[in-house]
Amino acid sequence: MIIRHFDEIAASSQAIHADNWSSFRLLTRQDGMGFSLHETWIHPGTETHIWYKHHLEAVYCIEGEGEIQPLHGSEDAPTPGEPISIQPGTMYALDKHDRHLLRATTRLRLICVFDPPLRGDETHGPDGAYPADPE
Repeated sequence: MIIRHFDEIAASSQAIHADNWSSFRLLTRQDGMGFSLHETWIHPGTETHIWYKHHLEAVYCIEGEGEIQPLHGSEDAPTPGEPISIQPGTMYALDKHDRHLLRATTRLRLICVFDPPLRGDETHGPDGAYPADPE
């Protein structure tokens, strides 16, 4: 059984911070669960380009307001889709490695699950993706 408290994760190397977000990796690949579990905060007034081309992600909003805007078409000339509102109780799943923009009006608190699981130290590359799992 694995038992952890948010405070110990927040004070550890499993708390990863970037300009637009902070991610607290509650479960990582080394835990052997077959997925990773994160609490992620998207900072208010930010826009983050994301494209998990190597991972599937499910996201559940527990606090805040924002929107997700799908990006269609080529990587060089994406066409924005219609923005979708995010608020507490909203779940979205990036089941097709969907490229998108994530905007936070207020701080978003999101519970995220990744497959394959993350190591725990990843940050987004210039294309908005986490690196591929080497295994």
